[in-house]
Amino acid sequence: MRNSPQMLSTPASGQPRARKKVFIKPGFSQLDWMRLTTSGEDLRGVQELRGLTAEEVAQHNKRNDCWMIICGKVYNVTRYVDFHPGGRSQLMRAAGKDGTKLFFETHAWVNFESMLKECLVGFLT
Repeated sequence: MRNSPQMLSTPASGQPRARKKVFIKPGFSQLDWMRLTTSGEDLRGVQELRGLTAEEVAQHNKRNDCWMIICGKVYNVTRYVDFHPGGRSQLMRAAGKDGTKLFFETHAWVNFESMLKECLVGFLT
């Protein structure tokens, strides 16, 4: 299956490549993430949604302050970093940047809007 969760194809060749497995600490599974997003805890870190420039988002490019843009929406993914199934380093590739292309190249089947809805801080202007 092309671009299934089990096997991705490389963009240039279309040949399958195996995905790297990353150890996720206990308490940081996707189920744990879903529990956290429904706990009522503030994952946004902002009072209200607003328009943001790429320059503003670029200031949030650290492990302890990580925002990214996906499809014109800006998410504070700081709390999600440890939950990312691909590991911290993969998520940090889009820290402070537009990660739309990378996201869809890696896992287009994931519904990011649902998964990150509690992390939405604004919209790219």
